[in-house]
Amino acid sequence: MISLSTHATGRIMAHESLFSRSEAESMFARVVAGWANCLDETGARIYLDGVTAPYDAGGSYEGVTRMFWGIGGWLSWPNRPSTVNWRGVDYDLVEIMRRAVLNGTDPQSRGYWGIPDTDALDLVESGHVAFSLWQTRYRLWTMLDHTQQDQITRWLAAVSPAPDSFKNNFAMFWLLNHGSRQALDQPFDDDLITSILEYFDGVYCGNGWYDDGPATGTNHFDDYNYWVFASHFLCWAQTAPESRSSDVAIHLARIRQMMQHVPYFYGADGSYALYGRSLSYKFARLGAPLWAYRAGIWPHEPGLLRRLTGQHLRWHVDRGAIRADGTLTQALTSEGSVEIRETYGSTGAPYWAMQAFGGLWSIPDDDPFWSDDEVPLPVEQGDFLKTFAEPGWMVVGTGSSGHVQRFSTHSAKYPSKYSKFVTSTLAPFNCGLIDGRPSPDSMLCLVDDGEPGHRDITLASSMSDAGWLRLRYEQHVGGLTHRIETAIVIAGEHHLRLHKVTLDPGAVHVYAVEGSAPLGFPPGGFIDSGRTSDRMSGWASYGGRLVGIRALQGYSRAAFPAAWGGNDGINSVYGKHVLPCLDVDIIESGSVLACIVFAGLGSGPESMDTGIPTISWSDSGLITVSWRAGEDLIVPALD
Repeated sequence: MISLSTHATGRIMAHESLFSRSEAESMFARVVAGWANCLDETGARIYLDGVTAPYDAGGSYEGVTRMFWGIGGWLSWPNRPSTVNWRGVDYDLVEIMRRAVLNGTDPQSRGYWGIPDTDALDLVESGHVAFSLWQTRYRLWTMLDHTQQDQITRWLAAVSPAPDSFKNNFAMFWLLNHGSRQALDQPFDDDLITSILEYFDGVYCGNGWYDDGPATGTNHFDDYNYWVFASHFLCWAQTAPESRSSDVAIHLARIRQMMQHVPYFYGADGSYALYGRSLSYKFARLGAPLWAYRAGIWPHEPGLLRRLTGQHLRWHVDRGAIRADGTLTQALTSEGSVEIRETYGSTGAPYWAMQAFGGLWSIPDDDPFWSDDEVPLPVEQGDFLKTFAEPGWMVVGTGSSGHVQRFSTHSAKYPSKYSKFVTSTLAPFNCGLIDGRPSPDSMLCLVDDGEPGHRDITLASSMSDAGWLRLRYEQHVGGLTHRIETAIVIAGEHHLRLHKVTLDPGAVHVYAVEGSAPLGFPPGGFIDSGRTSDRMSGWASYGGRLVGIRALQGYSRAAFPAAWGGNDGINSVYGKHVLPCLDVDIIESGSVLACIVFAGLGSGPESMDTGIPTISWSDSGLITVSWRAGEDLIVPALD
């Protein structure tokens, strides 16, 4: 794809390639063709390459139901043809969907959407099945006879009985299931819808953010829950009756707030500051802003959304997220580690990505979205630093490189995906495990008798628009519990890390390793890497991208950059990686470690030079950092 630049006015230059409807339709048709060509004889399950889940037996049903996001969006406008064409072959979306939904909801069919050899049904899939039937009601639902409609409704009811309580984003799937059934004049539970809305009121944290747990304060924040909450609310809002107008208005106002934040997470090339689970869903995160635009609550210019959508879709296509045959990979890219998937995800799970096309095709074909000039992304317009206190994220953009970093104070039980201090669009994190343990990229890991720890649940944290974060957390290693306080001070693409380690009284010999971001590169790529002459800094570069880490206090040496654990195939985006690290031979309780970390553009260690800060960590916990000329930065103690 052409690398786009901007005029001084901030507008995309006219001679460059703009994201068009024909480009989007070509992408969609390619995916439809690849998907349709892999359906089984019932049309309700699909055979795909990849790591199977237990419920893949007989073919993945998720890979069929999740395609309905895109099909439903396409068919939601009556003036569109029912077919799409790829390389001279027509695919009739109405007939494909009709066949799938009738066989999928028929318990006597081999393609039945139940988990083989169990009585289990999958609530997750039911919401978008019901919604897509409502979207296509004039083309499909009303063409079914009463017996066929009753069969589908029985399946939707069987999969969504009222639970005792709601604990997470699964409440969304109940909401969309019952709300869509209501809109189709089928039996539904209105009291259940009320209780779901009350639950979401209870986990709303403000500023557009929802906590994905049983109550606020559980600090379960993930990209997935912020865009899936929004997408499902926006779909439900389309089906909701007038009697729910006040509820709809409340949630749309919250989503509008959420959409204010969205563009800041994207790099100039359409990359994304990856974080958390559900990343194998690829470009699914586009569904929420596109549906928000359709609902009239996108708070930015249409041209910014057009730019964001095109760049992000292209980033995935250009990196092989769609195979040559048109099917979707489980890995994020053609090179990246398949461990980006979740162990519970089937081969068809990545088709949740079709939320993007569900949102895209909800937009009319003659909408200004397709004709307005593209508007540069925030990072294309200049530097920024944004703090989002509710999820505990600080997002930093560097205009000169188009690089976006996300710093995180919260963590969760999947440390390779949640516990990094920072994730980066230029240097994506390692998602794979070595002997069941995560890589120390962007993390300080204590080690006891060869067993490495990783950041556990954050106990306390704070952050400031002045560009610092502070957090207290534990690491559990060798049956012992150690406590660490970390402060991070940000200076563009450099950041200072400070750690104070308090060891468990039973500790005998604890050492440590700490990494920069990993440098990913393609197989066959030749990298430049090394250590400085004093062996206190390590760095690696490829294609103008540079990562590195420099010891200031408390470290023993820099290790020569290498693939972590000798396994270079654990990166989320690239086929290979190297990781600059610092080692500590022995940690003393109460000791303070300090280092400077860099990720950005550059070709050698000279690009990492940014001066030596003066650091004071007082007994009261107050940290003073003098780094920028004439400016002292104060990081107050945690409560």
